[in-house]
Amino acid sequence: MIVAVAEKSFQKGLASLRTGDNLEAMAYFEAAMRHQNSATRSTPNMKYQSYFGLCIAKLKGRGDKAMRLCQEAANAEFYNPLVFLNLGRVALLQRDRRTAYNAFRRGLEIDSSNKELRFEIRQMGVRKRPLLQFLGRESLINKAMGQMRKTRRR
Repeated sequence: MIVAVAEKSFQKGLASLRTGDNLEAMAYFEAAMRHQNSATRSTPNMKYQSYFGLCIAKLKGRGDKAMRLCQEAANAEFYNPLVFLNLGRVALLQRDRRTAYNAFRRGLEIDSSNKELRFEIRQMGVRKRPLLQFLGRESLINKAMGQMRKTRRR
């Protein structure tokens, strides 16, 4: 059940997020969760929780808490592409590209036309294969050779 006051706070939070005012957005998302909880006495709307987690990651650098909030939202609302978008964004802030990519892909499986998810995937780019594939991507030799390949192309 959607509570009108909670949804209004959520919309204001989205507007603040778009303008870059993350602190104000976080306050609106927290208010939306509070209104939803007090009106329904049930679990909070996970969409609100995932945006709240995103703001925590952006503002406070508390990636562990933000990741937990977004993961919980993704587990609860596995049908909502927005929670996967936020999970991926938090993972990118934590420099966890694998989790971010998987979250964006999962969101696109739900809604293949979501422009924000498509944008995030494009922004991540495509990684080239390691030069010495039998060593693995994290090998110091592969890293050094990749850096040499990168500087040679400039």
